Amino acid sequence: MSDIKTEFEDEQEDEIVVRKPIEVAERVLALLAVIGKVHQGNDSKFTDWFNNNSIEKYLSHQETIFLNMDSPKQNTIRDFSWRAEALTSLLWGINMIERMPPLNQKFDVYSINGLSEIINDPNEFKNKIKLRTDSDLNNMEEELYNQHWRVRDAQLFGIFEKEMPAELDPSVVYERRYGMSWLVGWGDDWDHVPTDT
Repeated sequence: MSDIKTEFEDEQEDEIVVRKPIEVAERVLALLAVIGKVHQGNDSKFTDWFNNNSIEKYLSHQETIFLNMDSPKQNTIRDFSWRAEALTSLLWGINMIERMPPLNQKFDVYSINGLSEIINDPNEFKNKIKLRTDSDLNNMEEELYNQHWRVRDAQLFGIFEKEMPAELDPSVVYERRYGMSWLVGWGDDWDHVPTDT
């Protein structure tokens, strides 16, 4: 029985393939659009960038709905603002961030050197993007999975006085893991990335 289980798990893992660089580039641009909408709303400069670069092609279904809202509710804006943390994982995955930032605080993606070049010339970015090695990406996904497990453990057993580890913010961990799990190949699309622990 154990041999069958191991064989099944091996087959399942064989189906998971790291996303292609162009997919990652398009996802980065989509997330920049989402975060731009959060911070700039329907500002004409943002709208021009979005339209002139045909960013709508890269959006997920849920992102398309959000980007088409004239006046999204505050809780919707808040929820989409967290996608900056998923973007952080992708930026780490393409070597724009040297080390994964701490998991207990939000990261300011606008502080990254080179982000303005992506925004100013998306086509050049798509042509030049390079990913870290598959091994590095999978190791980071496993690390974020383990930290997500620690968060869930603290949440489930908090009633028994188990505290959340100080080095982990649940929302940061979830979003970073979401982005990295997508990057290594989990999920049929961006809106449906499994985050089981």
